[in-house]
Amino acid sequence: MLRAADIFASGMMLQREKPIHIWGTAQRGEQIGVTIQGRQKTTIADDNGNWSIQLDNLHASGQETLTIQGADEVLVFEEIAVGDLYIAAGQSNMEFWMRYEPHYKKEREKCDNPGIRFYDVPKLAYVGQEEDFDYSRMGIWRKASKEELQFFSAVGYYFARQLEKELSVPIGIIGCNWGGTRSGAWMTKEHAEIVEPEQVEAFRKSLRGQSYEDFCKKAGKNPANDSGKSSWDAFTEFILPRTPSQEEIDAFFGKEEGEKGSEDQEEAQPQAAPGCLYQNMVLRIAPFSVRGVLWYQGESDDEEEGAAVRYKEALDTIMDDWRSAFLDEKLPFFIVQLPGFRSWLGVENRNYSIIRQKQQEATDADEHAYLCSISDVGEEFDIHPKNKKIVGIRLALLALKYLYDKDVPADPPRFRNAEKTGNLIYLTFDHVGEGLTVDGEKIEALQILADGQEIAYTWNVSGEGIRIELEEEYKESVIDVRFAKEAWYQVNLYNQACLPAVPFEVVCENVISRI
Repeated sequence: MLRAADIFASGMMLQREKPIHIWGTAQRGEQIGVTIQGRQKTTIADDNGNWSIQLDNLHASGQETLTIQGADEVLVFEEIAVGDLYIAAGQSNMEFWMRYEPHYKKEREKCDNPGIRFYDVPKLAYVGQEEDFDYSRMGIWRKASKEELQFFSAVGYYFARQLEKELSVPIGIIGCNWGGTRSGAWMTKEHAEIVEPEQVEAFRKSLRGQSYEDFCKKAGKNPANDSGKSSWDAFTEFILPRTPSQEEIDAFFGKEEGEKGSEDQEEAQPQAAPGCLYQNMVLRIAPFSVRGVLWYQGESDDEEEGAAVRYKEALDTIMDDWRSAFLDEKLPFFIVQLPGFRSWLGVENRNYSIIRQKQQEATDADEHAYLCSISDVGEEFDIHPKNKKIVGIRLALLALKYLYDKDVPADPPRFRNAEKTGNLIYLTFDHVGEGLTVDGEKIEALQILADGQEIAYTWNVSGEGIRIELEEEYKESVIDVRFAKEAWYQVNLYNQACLPAVPFEVVCENVISRI
């Protein structure tokens, strides 16, 4: 029986100006021909019935037909757009649906646009999960419309909307994400065992002595593993549209005031298995041709002691593994740096500052990775910042600058160096444009410490930097400048493009020093 991979369907989008990979299954030795935009290629199914064809570059288009011809069968996919495709990947902040985004109702009234499309990869963590539960509402190509908008990744939609408006070509988003997942699940199992040993060990313990194979056999009988739900569940409807109070949360879960949850060891979750999401979700769509990856993940890497310090290596590994899977060694990654946050539903911010630093180090070290700062939009007691519009637009600015060579301000202010003379400290920054601005009467999240004790200072913004005046010289003290290093903050230091400054820390010597 002739079949194409599940991602190929009517209403889909294909990538322009890059080789197109099309694959599927057929009878062993069957000749397969693929035709679109007047281009045609043929191949022969191998001994296992697998076939794959690479087409030459396609030009942008809003209406195409893809024909796949076998010996006795033909597949015809219609209403295909050709434009630029991006994968929206990571945790729940990337999955966060338009249905719950604060601008949704207003956006819904004007969203009809067949040039913006969305595909959600089924959330599958083990072989056979697709047969255990109903996934009929996932793995669908949708067009931006009043009826379908609620299913879009909010970050992905606003990113696509901005690019489609600026470029006048179709833009597609492939949602490949799962809330609460750790980095070790998004790389190969072999690499996870090396890069994220704490996560691997935590999953092994959660199996409670049973083999992984036996665990997977039982997983389908546990309704908690139904990740293909066909309707919005009560918890999602309660927790995502707004930030409920602790009293409301206790009432939802039926807890009395002060009552604590179970202290039992957490049961194994299929999506926590090392390499499982790479194997069952990423490889499900690879090597589908795409333009880039939007990555918003890292919160759950704060859960296991020791894992946060490995996050640079985790990101490096994910980028390498995905580039290998998608046959593109230069595949761009746009990394959303985690914002300030304190606690939510028992989740505590322990080491986000380390994860942020590792995110910055990973992007700095990778020629094809870019950092998106959202240091001004976090919420103190909600792990889900609700304003996704600003995140999508800032990601779009980075793509416009670095992938499309548009002259737009896209980079957030980044600390460059510190000079200290007497009781004066001058901090300078890159990417300030016409200068820095402060939205308020003081610079939020900026601390000056002398030998570990916070000290008072006055400040003013001057050109590319900030001039800080201390009460005295502190000649014998170590002066430490920290910006956005606490668990909770909302940055109000911007460049002229209203992009918020990236967290940093620097130690100033008692003589002029450039750091």
